[in-house]
Amino acid sequence: MSVIVPIRNERPEAAERLRGFCDGRSSELLVADGGGPAETSRAFETAGARRIEAEGTRGRRLDLAARQASGDILFFLHADCRPPQGALELLRETLGGGAQAGAFSLGYEEATPALRWIAWWANLRSRLFKLPFGDQGLFCRREAYERAGGYRDLPICDDVDLVLRLRRAGPFAVRREKMLTSPRRYRERGPLRQVLTNWKVLAGYFAGVPAEKLERWYNRQ
Repeated sequence: MSVIVPIRNERPEAAERLRGFCDGRSSELLVADGGGPAETSRAFETAGARRIEAEGTRGRRLDLAARQASGDILFFLHADCRPPQGALELLRETLGGGAQAGAFSLGYEEATPALRWIAWWANLRSRLFKLPFGDQGLFCRREAYERAGGYRDLPICDDVDLVLRLRRAGPFAVRREKMLTSPRRYRERGPLRQVLTNWKVLAGYFAGVPAEKLERWYNRQ
């Protein structure tokens, strides 16, 4: 199994979440390093990661790392997310049960009532429409990834874009165990504003708005 983490301008503490997560034998840890503090890169290497330097969009960096990974199973994990206990065995169980791809449910660290409400709707969307986002920890068989065409060179919605194609590659499962993610953007912008931004970007993606414009919408302060 290959666990692939995209990083760019992350703090060194992000590496501590993944220390010992992979054993180096049945699982390997790769970071798609898009630049940032040198101490962060060193921290991930100390945590046992193989670092792959890559420029460009997150989608491009993830695809490059996936194609250099050695595992038959790919697990894409955001640096600010904390997987559920026994995550690697849980996803092996899911893929061994016939699914070709999947994700975990969503939770937030130090969740407020507003964040719990947001997570509840996100999990409803994930289960009903099989449409999780990247912060829920996407995983798949390598053959399904390749059959789907992998991550595309997109600056935003790269996760949604991949999920839509993975669903056509075979059964897609959403586990009830929660991936805990950082609520940083919700705290910075406010929950309502961030939710409306997310909805606007997602609607724009399905309406065919160019990815570069969607990125501007998302990052607008």
